[in-house]
Amino acid sequence: MDIVWIVLSIVCFALAIIGVVYPIIPSAPAYILSLVFLALYTGFDYFGWFFYTAQGILVVLMLVIDFLTSYYGITKIGGSKAAVWGSVVGLLLGPLLIPLPLFNLLIGAFIGAIVGELIAGGRNLKKLSQIGLGSLLGFIGGVIGKFVLIFVGMILVAAALIW
Repeated sequence: MDIVWIVLSIVCFALAIIGVVYPIIPSAPAYILSLVFLALYTGFDYFGWFFYTAQGILVVLMLVIDFLTSYYGITKIGGSKAAVWGSVVGLLLGPLLIPLPLFNLLIGAFIGAIVGELIAGGRNLKKLSQIGLGSLLGFIGGVIGKFVLIFVGMILVAAALIW
C-alpha cells in the first residue's frame, strides 16, 4: 500500500505544478492532496505542527496570489472589476476554445480582460489593450509566484523527510 500513497502523492504534486500554468486544474487542492497522500505514507504524526502550519500558509498564499496578481495587474492600469472577472473567465475558457497550447491561456487572459472591460463600458482601444496587457502580466506574475511557493513547499517536504 505504501507505493500507492507515494505514487498518488507524486501524481497530485505533478497536477499542482501543471495547475500553476493551466488554471483548469486547481493547483492548491492538488498540492494539498499530495501532502495528504505523503502523510498517509509516513503517518500524520511524522510531520510536526510547524510543517503543517507552514504548508497551510503556502496553500493560502497560492489561492490569494492568483486573484491579487490579476487584480493588481488590471486595476493598476485602470481596469474595472469586470475586466478582472473577464480575465478569470478567459483563463478558464482559453484552453477549451483556443487550440494553441500555452498561448491559449495568454490569449484567454488578454481577451477576457478586454471583453470584461467592454461589458463595463470601456471603449478606448488603447486603454483596452493596456488592460489586456495588465491581465497578461498579472497572470505571468501569478505563475511565477505560485512556482516559487510550490518550490518552497517542496523544500519543506524534503527537509522534513531528511530530518
